[in-house]
Amino acid sequence: MRNIFSIINGKKAQLPKKEQLLGEYIIANPESVISSSIQKLSKDTGISTATIVRFCREIGTNGFGDLKLQLVAARSSASNNDYHEFDAGEGIAAIKNTMAARFKSVIEATQGGLNDPSVEKAIQKINTSASILVYGAAASGLVANDMCQKFMRIGKNISYMPDFHVTLAKLASFTVNDLLVLISNDGKTTEISDLLKVADEFGIPTLLLTANPRASIAKKVDLVLLTQDIGEPAIRSGATTSLISQLFVVDVLVFSYLSTHTDEVLKNLKKSNQATDIHKNKRK
Repeated sequence: MRNIFSIINGKKAQLPKKEQLLGEYIIANPESVISSSIQKLSKDTGISTATIVRFCREIGTNGFGDLKLQLVAARSSASNNDYHEFDAGEGIAAIKNTMAARFKSVIEATQGGLNDPSVEKAIQKINTSASILVYGAAASGLVANDMCQKFMRIGKNISYMPDFHVTLAKLASFTVNDLLVLISNDGKTTEISDLLKVADEFGIPTLLLTANPRASIAKKVDLVLLTQDIGEPAIRSGATTSLISQLFVVDVLVFSYLSTHTDEVLKNLKKSNQATDIHKNKRK
């Protein structure tokens, strides 16, 4: 069973404000929710019973009673600790367990939130696009580079350039027959917004990977693929779970493309391997 805490965190950005607040209350006060009736929870939170029922439906439970059962199950599971950060002096074994639990949670949330028809549409657009430009800033740039390398190896005319101004110059040569892929966890990255303005000006089709479907840019692109954000610490060395979610979506795209274009992809992969083998054999 998927952990109810990971589900709520994964769905939170997709919910209306009152349901987001309800989700935050449930995560912070699971014991209180377990012992509450729906009427008492409504009184404690100031949120109507109708909204609570809708929230239960949105996160995939069969009503408030089922929500409480899943909270009980999560409470007794070590996975309940998915969202606490590391303590000073914490041992390596504990760190490994915590990271494994967090990664499992974000993958489960991403899997559940990724819409199959949207993936199919994205694959169709990738297939028919003459050229593809992918961009992400900071940690999302790592994902953009990963997507570029993988689709390049299977024969797509795709490019990624970390320099934003070079990316803008490249985009200026694109047409309605091409595709701009944007990656932004919170959907608020300034560079992403500016690229979208250029794409809109030139009529270039757009695909966005984001964990925030309510962001203004998500309403302006042609297609959105949902990643998930189950929470990152305010002060951190870098993105972790959000990065895993984005990489998961990219791999779903890559392998879905491979599945529907197997013969073409295998031919291109053989050529790619042949090219790298020439270099490797030269060094021997």
